[in-house]
Amino acid sequence: MDLKDFNDRWQKARLSAIEQVLQNPEQSGMTRVLPLALREEHLLGSTPAEKKDEVLRAVFLNSRKLAQSFSQHQGLLFEIQDFQLLVQQSGIPCFQGLWESRNNALVLTRGACSYASEARDFACTYWREALDGLVMGLGEEERSARHGCSRVDGGACVDVLFVEANPAPGKSVRYGVIPPMLVEDLEQIKEQFTTSMKTEVEFVGYSAGTLYFHFPKGTSCGSGAIYTSALLSKIQTKHPYIQLQDISPRAVLGVES
Repeated sequence: MDLKDFNDRWQKARLSAIEQVLQNPEQSGMTRVLPLALREEHLLGSTPAEKKDEVLRAVFLNSRKLAQSFSQHQGLLFEIQDFQLLVQQSGIPCFQGLWESRNNALVLTRGACSYASEARDFACTYWREALDGLVMGLGEEERSARHGCSRVDGGACVDVLFVEANPAPGKSVRYGVIPPMLVEDLEQIKEQFTTSMKTEVEFVGYSAGTLYFHFPKGTSCGSGAIYTSALLSKIQTKHPYIQLQDISPRAVLGVES
């Protein structure tokens, strides 16, 4: 496999995703004289807030589409070591750092970087979505996850490549370790929920400003959103930058038994 050729194709797919969303001929014309890497960085820094979610979806889909097409054409699937080699040779700042093998996973740790600093953590999320699409398209049960982001919480940037099939809640390497500074507060919130709302909540992990949780015994019909809103309010009182992600199983609607 020609890794340089594939990385060139991936870069063009990412740029296409951004430019399709922005649809700004004047801006595109100004930046076309730049090398592709600088053009990508410039466009990320100038993406308006109302277009950011669209860019994230587009770069994920374009990355996955390219990877799926390549996988089908070549008749191969990647393993996590292959993804490591690919992103190492990509030259992308977000994927350069110290790689370690831990519990059947590869962990990349790096310090803060200055890439597209004007885009702040949008640039970080952009690379997360691009890698996620690539891994889903080229792998089978391989997945990627971000455990830490310097621009979000001030710690190290940490990405994980892993293989996972139907893990038990709370046992997935998809989720990072809950920071010690949160543990005591979360224990108090769990006790408050059990006492005042008669509902158990379990916090299963933390990744780059997102706290993952679920309700082990479920919630009454239609009350899940209410409980989640109350939970978020309690947490953001002390930690306003934290967002919540419910990983509780969802019922499949419209399926006959």
